[in-house]
Order: sequence, then C-alpha cells, then structure tokens
Amino acid sequence: MRYTPGSADYTTNDNHNILISNGGVHEYLILNNNAMTFRWITVYTEGASNANNHFPKAEGIDEHNRMLNFVSKDKKQLFTLDLAAETWTKTSTVSGAFNTEPDQIAHILGDSEALYFCEDGGTSSDIHGRDSTGKFFTVVQNVGYINSGEETTGLAFSPDSKFMYVAYQENSHIYAFWHTDGLPFDALVAEIKYH
Repeated sequence: MRYTPGSADYTTNDNHNILISNGGVHEYLILNNNAMTFRWITVYTEGASNANNHFPKAEGIDEHNRMLNFVSKDKKQLFTLDLAAETWTKTSTVSGAFNTEPDQIAHILGDSEALYFCEDGGTSSDIHGRDSTGKFFTVVQNVGYINSGEETTGLAFSPDSKFMYVAYQENSHIYAFWHTDGLPFDALVAEIKYH
C-alpha cells in the first residue's frame, strides 16, 4: 500500500503528521505477470488478492534512485520495482546460509553498493548482504547463542556507515557491529566469502 497526502496537507508545514492526515489517497500495488509491469489502484480487495498471489507476507522496504525493493517472507523473494519505468523483477533470496525468511532490508551506498537483509526463523537469524552483481554473502552469522525461531530486525547504519545496528526480536537485545579494520560497511572489503 502507498499513501499520498492531499495537496492541502503540504501547505500546513506539519511534516510530522502529514502521513496520517485526512483526505489523502490509499493505493494498492498490482503486479502484472505477463508484461512484468505494475500499477497502483484504490480497490483494497483487488490489491489484497494480488499481494496474496505474488508477495504474501511482504516486509522490508528500501528505495534508492527510483528503484524500490521489498521482500516476500513466504516466497523468499526480493521484488524490485523500477518506479520510473513501472516495471518489476523478482529474485530468490535463498543462497547458502541465507535459507530462511527474508525480513527487513536496508540499502547502503558507497564504494561497494549492497543491499542488506535481516533473517527470520530457523536455527539462526543472520544478517546477509547482496552486492550490485546479485551475489550473496553473510555479514553476521548466529553461532548458536540465539534461540531457534529468533528474528533479526531493526537494521540500521550509523551516519558514517561504520556501525551496523540490529535487534534480536525475541530476546529484546540490540547489537552494534563494526569492522575491526575500521572500514565502513559501504567500503570495498577484501576477502568477502560469497555463498
């Protein structure tokens, strides 16, 4: 679903409440399988049916340069919408250690552009990345100290990209991760072990 505030809402200078204002338009994503195009409609039931068929349990969203990414936890797929061309693609997120449900995602830009994924369920809930060529790698691997069925969430990066923060939902712990060489997460890093 997307929400577009009414034109009058932009004149109030109330940036905090603009997304919950009255008078805006709620629209629902419709994916066309044949032409790999998409459109937005205002009919909830049609939007819910299309979502259930194409991307059940959608989570995580990230946009950069008019490219919008989100995941389907049930189908273990990443959907990428080209907002300018109104086309879409999907790719599997199952790769090596990344074999359970994808969750929140976060794009990070720099010398090494990557999309990072949280993971939900299974015996581990890791943090994985996908580089600009589509290859997956593991950034943080759970080594058994987290309960089975745990979920990583709340993925965020510090403004200088040197710290990555993630929460383990069930035990309510938040962790900070950093490279021991001091490099930011958006830098080219040697010896990445791809899946």
